[in-house]
Amino acid sequence: MTVVLPYEFDTSDVWRKIIKGVFALNAMIILGLLYSLLISHRWGVVAQLALIEAFLLAFARVCVRFQSGSIGTLTAERVVIQPNQLLWFTLPGPEGTYGLDRFSAIRVESRAGPLGTAVSTGPNEVVWLSGRPGTPDIVLARTENRAGEVVGREFGALLKLPVKETGTKVIRL
Repeated sequence: MTVVLPYEFDTSDVWRKIIKGVFALNAMIILGLLYSLLISHRWGVVAQLALIEAFLLAFARVCVRFQSGSIGTLTAERVVIQPNQLLWFTLPGPEGTYGLDRFSAIRVESRAGPLGTAVSTGPNEVVWLSGRPGTPDIVLARTENRAGEVVGREFGALLKLPVKETGTKVIRL
């Protein structure tokens, strides 16, 4: 991946898929709850579905609150972030225009992939534009298999910002 400015990014897709799935599951449980409550009158099922829905609502709230990812355009002078929307909801997160002087570094956050599973994903990285106090951190890219180190250095060189690497280092034998 070669980074050129202006750089357009959309790193919110993963979270939007997760939240859509959670909302769809909530809708199914609510429909089952209404059916059990109004038509079948199976009170045990109503109680169980209400308990499941309470847990799902708490899970949905956590997903919405802690989702990361943004949609925007990065230039040599500023980053413009569009509101992150899902259906008719605006999700929490950064939006607006920020000058690059409000950012202190490029942060490459490395993560280990799943171990001992049949899932074919490996190590992955999230490349952040780290904000100074009062400025949000912005996800610029998601990469795999240590490509984040290279992408982070490219962003750092283009924006004249230091690059910091954090997270799990993956050692290949």
